[in-house]
Amino acid sequence: MCTVAAGMVARVRNRAPRPQWLPVALLATVTVLSVAARAAWLGAPCRSPCRTAADHVLIFDEDYYVNAARVIAGIRPPAGAPYAHAPLGDDPNAEHPQLAKLVMAGSIELFGDGPLAWRLGSIVFGTAAILGMYALTRAAGGSPWLALGAAALMAADNLMIVHGRIGTLDIYALAAMVWAAALYLRRRPVLSGVVLGVGACAKEVAPSLLLALIVFEALRWATTRQGGRARLVSLGLCTLATAVSTIVLLSVLYRVAPPYADAAGQRVTGGAFGHISHILDYAAHLTSPQGPRGIASYPWWWLGDYKPITYLNINPSRPAPGLSDIHPAVHFLGMISPPILLAGLVGLLVAAGGLGAARRSGLGELGALALAWFLGTFAPFALSSLLLDRTSYLYYMLIVMPSLYLAAIYLLARLRPPRLITAVWLVTVLAAAIVMYPLIPITL
Repeated sequence: MCTVAAGMVARVRNRAPRPQWLPVALLATVTVLSVAARAAWLGAPCRSPCRTAADHVLIFDEDYYVNAARVIAGIRPPAGAPYAHAPLGDDPNAEHPQLAKLVMAGSIELFGDGPLAWRLGSIVFGTAAILGMYALTRAAGGSPWLALGAAALMAADNLMIVHGRIGTLDIYALAAMVWAAALYLRRRPVLSGVVLGVGACAKEVAPSLLLALIVFEALRWATTRQGGRARLVSLGLCTLATAVSTIVLLSVLYRVAPPYADAAGQRVTGGAFGHISHILDYAAHLTSPQGPRGIASYPWWWLGDYKPITYLNINPSRPAPGLSDIHPAVHFLGMISPPILLAGLVGLLVAAGGLGAARRSGLGELGALALAWFLGTFAPFALSSLLLDRTSYLYYMLIVMPSLYLAAIYLLARLRPPRLITAVWLVTVLAAAIVMYPLIPITL
């Protein structure tokens, strides 16, 4: 990581050119280190003597998604667990699309009911997201070194490390969104829409990227006053491809793993459109008219890293009720890396103030893309909370974070801060990744 940081800083400060292959080689290094960090102690934590799948402790919303995957795979969840009485073969977690849970179910059938099967998909899609950040930055006109920096920031962010390891849905959607955006910028709007449709079948938040692309094209047009009709055509093709691929894939998934409304005790009828209606109806009822309670929070709180979520805390010396005889000590914290959040927010402000100047400085469209991604993905959460009292949680920021990674490297490249300041910030990014790493429970 230090080599990566040094290379990025050197490039930003216009030192002598380095070999063209070096950023790619360092990207491979970052990717390997990220996979190792997320795959390490994959079965932890576990109840002693840790002999069966039931001994492994599920982390946060894995309690829902892993048990749903078990049901799809024809395995009855443990007594008292969610969906323990749902019909085998159905998807009892009907409030979300089936794709990610079906991936977990397939892994269970291949590798058995255990942590590898539950979490392998998240490791794979988390890795795809990191590689996608590199591709996206390059597609936006960023240099290989800036692209490397964006990928490294994603790899070092605590929110990414945790969700790139546990069996939840968000990382699947994020990977699809990043690659869909990269394809769109490479003038492949139909393929971009197809990839985004796949992401929508993992979690319904993925199509918010379409809003980001609309804002992005509007910013492009505002700075150039050219190509308005072509931009509308690209957006239309991408939107249409997203809708068609989502409906087609949901229709297939409806037959493979029929959605089952566990609370109502009945299957969701009406095919893909009936399932979409059920998802939207479920979401509409997730409200907090009296304000957020428990782990819920207002979206604008996320921008200050307020109200982080403890996904799981195991302290063998002082076990919480029901968590005795579990090892090792872990602290899974849902929280954005503070130094990345700070630099990203400042970068967004700088981008908003100088879009045209950024294009002339050789930074391509990084600033516009960062700003558009943030507005397109964050605004829906903020507006639904403000206008509809929609319940929201800090981990929803996972799909917003690419805007902050882009904005942070844009800030470094645009302002070129003194070398010492840049070095100190990079050290804090690495330190935050280590301190917040869930299997190094310094924060217990």
